[in-house]
Amino acid sequence: MLTLRFQRVGKKHDTIFRVVAVDSRFSSKSGKVKEVLGWWDPRQDKFELKTERINYWLKNGAQTSDSCFNLLVKAKIIEGPKKQIVFHKKKSKEQAPTSAKAMAGKETKPQETRSETKPEEAPAEPTPIEPAQEPVESKPEPISEEKPTN
Repeated sequence: MLTLRFQRVGKKHDTIFRVVAVDSRFSSKSGKVKEVLGWWDPRQDKFELKTERINYWLKNGAQTSDSCFNLLVKAKIIEGPKKQIVFHKKKSKEQAPTSAKAMAGKETKPQETRSETKPEEAPAEPTPIEPAQEPVESKPEPISEEKPTN
């Protein structure tokens, strides 16, 4: 399946994006682009798109990424509301608690239950706690004073 998506071009902090048609199995970074369909400069908010070629690919079943879809809506090539784009912030190792001690210090909120969705259940009977078995001490084996044979 073909996808219309952005391909990042340019220097650090001075990026421009190409709008490209690429096979969905490949990354846009791979260089296996079918066709370059335009560009978008987010810093100046300028873009230039080949509308005829974009319409051709869309009619032939190409899908768009959410960001590319929003640009095509802005350019009035596609009609409809813009899609909500969610950015996921990656957690660093310092922020993500991994040990039980770190988790114990955090307060947790109890989950709210709705009486409409769940019928009230009778409280469960407490399970009897069995006494822990004491560990059996093992006696050390006597050391024999035999000489090893070579």
